[in-house]
Amino acid sequence: MKIELKNFKFYDKLSEETYCFQANIWVDGVKCGITENRGIGGETDYNHDGTDASRQLIKLAEAYCLTLPPITWDSPLNGSRLELEMNLTRYIDEAVEKLVKKRDDDLHAKTLTKKMQKAILIGNEEKYREIGFKMPLKEVWQNHPDYFKQVLHDKLGLYAKDGYRLLNTNIPQQYLPS
Repeated sequence: MKIELKNFKFYDKLSEETYCFQANIWVDGVKCGITENRGIGGETDYNHDGTDASRQLIKLAEAYCLTLPPITWDSPLNGSRLELEMNLTRYIDEAVEKLVKKRDDDLHAKTLTKKMQKAILIGNEEKYREIGFKMPLKEVWQNHPDYFKQVLHDKLGLYAKDGYRLLNTNIPQQYLPS
């Protein structure tokens, strides 16, 4: 069974204790309901569209989710394992978590891509350093190739000890260290 959330709308500024969102529920390619959470700590709600077909699809989705493995977490306090039975609400919450993470990852990638036009970015997935210039990066390597190559080599060597790497994907191969 394929359960999807479409037309996902995430309201980051309204999210207090839980994610604030709305989405349509699709089961096996058929729109059959809506789900939402107001973001103030309550449980995620869902409902069918009011037709007999949508009621049936939601019931099938609920039954399907009960056959899935439970969600498990290791407690950071005492190391015990917490296990929660899967149900449609938890399935939706897991899907929302993935959609929000993808949104955040896409925003981060877009920001990095924009910054790569103006600076050398050296770092890792959590943090990075920007080595900026007074002109766009492309102009630096085109007009001052030896200088650019030297700066890139020096900065990569300087930050390599921290486990950092070059994040730029826009630098031509001939300027990259071999």
